[in-house]
Amino acid sequence: MTQWPFWLGGLSKYEWIGILIARLAVGVLFALSGWGKLFVPSRREAMIKTLRAAAVPAPEANAVFVSSIEFVFGSLLAIGFLTPLSCVMLSGVMLVALATTVLPGVKASSFAGWLGEVLYLPEVLYVVILIWLFLSGPGWFSIDQLI
Repeated sequence: MTQWPFWLGGLSKYEWIGILIARLAVGVLFALSGWGKLFVPSRREAMIKTLRAAAVPAPEANAVFVSSIEFVFGSLLAIGFLTPLSCVMLSGVMLVALATTVLPGVKASSFAGWLGEVLYLPEVLYVVILIWLFLSGPGWFSIDQLI
């Protein structure tokens, strides 16, 4: 049992690997999603349709705006540049998506059931990862670390 604290302390020096993987995965996901909505007509139309269904004003303009945020800040997050700002912007996109299109569709017979459904949503996981990256920083393998 005396090895446990030593082993755990040894892992902390590799924390940067987890941060890098999380930053790359979430950043690339958002960058590709935004790129698709900006440059693939069928994806852009699907986004506009979703925004119309959610009664978001000016769905065409908001589709371009949100897709641009995803593409730009997802790319910046992936390379580790302006990480805190990227996390805030992408979290904002996810929170609005949750509030307008995702959470209204969650149905459950109890609070525990509802909570289980909500925690299962990928958007919630993205927000959790973005909060973690905001608080932990981008890790040493990033442009932010060089500045």
